[in-house]
Amino acid sequence: MADHALVVADTSHTLVEHSLVIGQEFPDVETCRRTLKDIAIALHFDLRIVKSDRSRFIAKCSKEGCPWRVHVAKCPGVPTFSIRTLHGEHTCEGVRNLHHQQASVGWVARSVEARIRDNPQYKPKEILQDIRDQHGVAVSYMQAWRGKERSMAALHGTFEEGYRLLPAYCEQIRKTNPGSVASVFATGQENCFQRLFISYRASIYGFITACRPLLELDKADLKGKYLGALLCAAAVDADDALFPLAIAIVDVESDENWMWFMSELRKLLGVNTENMPRLTILSERQQGMVDAVETHFPSAFHGFCLRYVSENFRDTFKNTKLVNIFWNAVYALTTVEFESKIAEMVEISQDVIQWFQLFPPRLWAVAYFEGVRYGHFTLGVTEMLYNWALECHELPIVQMMEHIRHQLTTWFTNRREMGMRWTSILVPSAEKRISEAIADARCYQVLRANEVEFEIVSTERTNIVDIRSRVCSCRRWQLYGLPCAHAAAALISCGQNAHMFAEPCFTVGSYRETYSQMIHPIPDKSIWKELGEGAEGGAAKLDITIRPPKIRRPPGRPKKKVLRVENLKRPKRVVQCGRCHLLGHSQKKCTMPI
Repeated sequence: MADHALVVADTSHTLVEHSLVIGQEFPDVETCRRTLKDIAIALHFDLRIVKSDRSRFIAKCSKEGCPWRVHVAKCPGVPTFSIRTLHGEHTCEGVRNLHHQQASVGWVARSVEARIRDNPQYKPKEILQDIRDQHGVAVSYMQAWRGKERSMAALHGTFEEGYRLLPAYCEQIRKTNPGSVASVFATGQENCFQRLFISYRASIYGFITACRPLLELDKADLKGKYLGALLCAAAVDADDALFPLAIAIVDVESDENWMWFMSELRKLLGVNTENMPRLTILSERQQGMVDAVETHFPSAFHGFCLRYVSENFRDTFKNTKLVNIFWNAVYALTTVEFESKIAEMVEISQDVIQWFQLFPPRLWAVAYFEGVRYGHFTLGVTEMLYNWALECHELPIVQMMEHIRHQLTTWFTNRREMGMRWTSILVPSAEKRISEAIADARCYQVLRANEVEFEIVSTERTNIVDIRSRVCSCRRWQLYGLPCAHAAAALISCGQNAHMFAEPCFTVGSYRETYSQMIHPIPDKSIWKELGEGAEGGAAKLDITIRPPKIRRPPGRPKKKVLRVENLKRPKRVVQCGRCHLLGHSQKKCTMPI
């Protein structure tokens, strides 16, 4: 009985909400049509339009013999329309099935517009289910898909309009964020989109002034209406968070486009100036990337992403013990340690030697790689690009870049505020490592050779520390930029503060400087200038219409590349006991009898 009363109450509410009265006005005939269509769907009857022109709109119930009818006419001297006659009672039983003639693609688009504004990932199958639940109407998957597409176009513009707006958008970036680089390039007689490059002055300043000289390169495929690739060069801030420096969209990932991207990056950084230190670049080292780095950054150290190398090793040998030894070799700090692990691997499989010819250790092994990775072995930029591509694949290109800009702005603001709250010398992640080094230093014996050189004695080995040159024979201080346990022991013995001997890029001051500049907002596109001076560097002029690239998404549902988040995290170091040489525990926790 209670349920029946609830249904009656809901129906009564719907009738009140969708009631019509004589004299009711509408701003235009289109609003009148939409309102009557909404009422027909809500009250479950079919509407038949008798007359619709500039001066009048007449509609009736489609059921033969039902008296429901409305006549709306234009008011004299004003653009509004008002209801002149109305027969508001139905004698028919209305629509008794879920399929409603008025539930058109346009109606679906209007129904989901608010939801799509908040969530561009709103799926067609979710749309049709929600419409069925909220309106009691069944629409097809194709209606839901087309309705979403129409709503997206109304909210964000079409994909084609996005490409047309790119020259004006780049001009707005340069105007609102002086010192930024924003350029778009077209190709062919039809001016089809080819390349877009954006780097904000705030990012350029933060990287050159305060970040460590380390860059990650990667790409993500775009799967919108028009295909392409998102390229990115990202640094790492003092607290190990990603710091995107430059972003590009290209019509296709190719050797030529990687060469162009690195050329723009070189111009942006000004590698011939004294401000730019020698770079370490990490990537999957595809041939196009390798050639581009060697051409434009000939002095940089270009190393492999360890995830790419380790997955290849794992898939090649399919041997867990071999993979564990491989990771021990990766983390080995000295060539002696590394070679001993290689010898263990060769005992298990001679094919390892052949594999090392394809992946030379000098490009990935800590012991041989000449660049400074600061403990970064895998590419964090991969997950970031994957998320951007996933979040933006249904947005036109300008809205895609705005989504990325909004995220960068949020990161800058949050990290700037966080940095101002810190009171320590070093950022939290560096403070933690230094504290661990100081704790481990207590079990070492320190012998002082002279003012700057120390001999650090432990049960395992003896290490030499030079606090002036900031080097330790274990090589961890040089490779990670923070004093190791041996260095901490030496510094503590002579009354020095180990925190003061970390590289400047780990200080709170550097972190604050990294995010000190603002990324300013871009005004709404309705006030952009459609015409203006041409962009520099061969970019398209503002009076040239850029058309979409010719490569479109093929019909059918696109295949999803499953990228597991756990695979993006840095692999844990495999511990090997120094006494029994078994994996899984350290020498301190060894229970094997000697």
